[in-house]
Amino acid sequence: MLFTLNWLSEFVDCKDLSPEEVATRLTMAGLEVEGLRYLGEGLEQVKVGRILAVKDHPRQRNWRVCRVSIGDGEVQVVSGAPQLREGRTVLVALPGASLPSGMVVKTMELKGIASQGNLVSEIELGLAEEGEVETVIFLEEGEPGAPAAPLLYMDDYVLETSPTPNRPDCLGVLGVARELAVLLNRPLKMPSISFPEEGPPIGGVAQVEILEPDLCSRYCARYVEDVEVGSSPLSMKVRLNAVGIRSISNVVDVTNYVLIETGHPLHAFDYDDLREHRIVVRRAKKGEVLVTLDGEARELTPEMLLIADAERGVALAGIMGGANSEVRKRSHRILIESAFFEPTSIRRTSKALGLSTEASKRFERGADVEGLVMALNRATQLVLQVAGGKVARGILDVYPKPYRPKRVYLSHKNLEGILGTSVPIDEVERILKGLGFSPKREGEGWETTVPSYRAFDVGREIDLVEEVARIHGYHSIPSTMPSGPLPKERVRSQRPLIVEVESLLSGMGLIEVINYSFIDPRSLSLLGLPRGDPRYNFMVLQNPLSEEMSVMRTTLLPGLINTAVSNEKVQVRDMAIFEIGKVFLPSKQGPPEYLHGGILATGKRGVSWDSKGQEYDFFFVKGVVEELVRRLRGRDLALGPCKEPFLHPGRSATIMINGRPIGYIGEIHPKVARTFRLSQRCYVAELLLEALVGGREITYTPLPRFPGSSRDLSLVAPLGLSHGEILNTIQELAPPQLKEVRLIDLYTGPPIEESKRGLTYSLFYRADDRTLTDDEVEEAHGRLVEEIEKRLPISVRR
Repeated sequence: MLFTLNWLSEFVDCKDLSPEEVATRLTMAGLEVEGLRYLGEGLEQVKVGRILAVKDHPRQRNWRVCRVSIGDGEVQVVSGAPQLREGRTVLVALPGASLPSGMVVKTMELKGIASQGNLVSEIELGLAEEGEVETVIFLEEGEPGAPAAPLLYMDDYVLETSPTPNRPDCLGVLGVARELAVLLNRPLKMPSISFPEEGPPIGGVAQVEILEPDLCSRYCARYVEDVEVGSSPLSMKVRLNAVGIRSISNVVDVTNYVLIETGHPLHAFDYDDLREHRIVVRRAKKGEVLVTLDGEARELTPEMLLIADAERGVALAGIMGGANSEVRKRSHRILIESAFFEPTSIRRTSKALGLSTEASKRFERGADVEGLVMALNRATQLVLQVAGGKVARGILDVYPKPYRPKRVYLSHKNLEGILGTSVPIDEVERILKGLGFSPKREGEGWETTVPSYRAFDVGREIDLVEEVARIHGYHSIPSTMPSGPLPKERVRSQRPLIVEVESLLSGMGLIEVINYSFIDPRSLSLLGLPRGDPRYNFMVLQNPLSEEMSVMRTTLLPGLINTAVSNEKVQVRDMAIFEIGKVFLPSKQGPPEYLHGGILATGKRGVSWDSKGQEYDFFFVKGVVEELVRRLRGRDLALGPCKEPFLHPGRSATIMINGRPIGYIGEIHPKVARTFRLSQRCYVAELLLEALVGGREITYTPLPRFPGSSRDLSLVAPLGLSHGEILNTIQELAPPQLKEVRLIDLYTGPPIEESKRGLTYSLFYRADDRTLTDDEVEEAHGRLVEEIEKRLPISVRR
């Protein structure tokens, strides 16, 4: 958030502190100041000037040649601005001046007449665009030669803070001032708001109806007539420009000014554009279209909250107004809105439409439902000052769900026990009172009332401990050695497994990644999972940071794919990565957390100066999984058919141990790859690591003392008979002498039937106590082949 130091000093007396001191105080209290700059930078060569004489340019119509006094001398300036007259006070940018618009002033000859500077307008100050202003800035005061910055309200500093997501109250100058006032132990000066109500009764000119009280718990409005829409005062333009907001008109500028000042967004409607002069807060209809102030036609959904009149939508609630009711030059009657909208609703709409505004950023974090009337009255006061008009008597205030303040007890003993230091009672009460918690002494502590502007982040005693600690000063907490015996080290039961898996996969050349446990609930639909899939049974966060991080993950796959996509964007296309982490699948039968391992490989491996490398494929990931399971469980791994919709149907398999599915392996389906914008084939695996715990006996086998002998087994099998079934059958029927079975060839095509395929296995026989004879090998091999033919629907090719 951006604001100026002079703006801040209107609410708390801090002019005796340097800008750097203010920044340090705020940062040490948890409100980090990321930037600090002088607003008047580049204006050192801009001086107050008084026009001594004006004459026409001899060679250019509408140009004037002015002789201007700048205190310690005179300069000649050529200008095309109108209304230049002798005696008027202007601003002169002298050669060498670097103006906010980017202009660097030089002495120039303009059609034979030397110009020793520029007369400054709002364009050169970056306050307006070409064509938006008619002439230069004329001053009512100022002596020739005086510096320009103070007269332009630019002798000021701009601070940029970065409030944490749980501190929406610090997204306004008033909230920052409250923090600084407590830190300095100085009073907070609230704005003095008063104005006459000379218009008609509010009930006779407008009505408000809230159809969705869960999404809008309060809506207030004021009516002002006889308004003259025009340009804002220079002081307001400068402040808005300093915080990155372009001046539009005096009425619109007031709403933006109050937004920055109080932290509460407002909106002004052209009253005459509101059908039946009604405001209806409702959900959008399916397919309803609203053209917003940026000129974009936006198609809405019933999940989006809309501000409507009696017939149509007029604003996107909490985000942006509609073009059909904007305040224009012709507007003379306005309705000013100040409302509270449910944060999650605004966040979802903003993300869905790709539309983020200063208003939505504040509503997403949580506005102050009790402070919106003050913000509305402040805006009304300023409208009367800069645009005139008469205010209707009364205020529209529809409040179907009034705020009920939380009460939190803070024990002095607990406070000092947690902080490890003594904090005087008077200091605790000063801090809590200054922050608005209204402490009342009860027993050994205080009963506090949480103010509405802190309703989203304070709810427990530990929250109040944090408030006292940061204001009292973390530097005030002494560093001490811990007392008492050291606790015994606790080893989590899963930690040894995690360390071993990390070691094994890293040893196989994979790189570990870590993703958030929060995912976008839409990621599963992007994977093509049907709605009935149990992985949609999310644990939903009560106060998510964003829609993309609103549920706990039920699979590691979205995080791995997004990691690959992010790397592709920065030209890292070759990778083999893994992640070990919890997934969250609530269940009545067991705990909701499960430890999963995920693998992703894409691109090439082994690329070097003398090798083009080899493409990662299904068999690479399969080999990694097999080796992992072999090292952890022995040889219990089996692969079966897989029906995961996000995997290629012909290049995927289910990972099974003892007949129990524990994961999957395969190539990402091309449709899914296109959805996630993966530009190359991607191979993944995910398995339940807890299933690999136990079941392994470490045995040592001596090196063989005797040679062995190999025999090939060629057979023709139906396409529906998997390699895994054949391999399991061979291992089940194998004689003691059979030590190894390997698939060495796979063939389809003539002369084999279309519904079948040929497979060739290499079988290795060896005895531990002697060298087998050929007859012994042939006998064992023959019996095995006969048993296989009896067990499976195959034919052996001899």
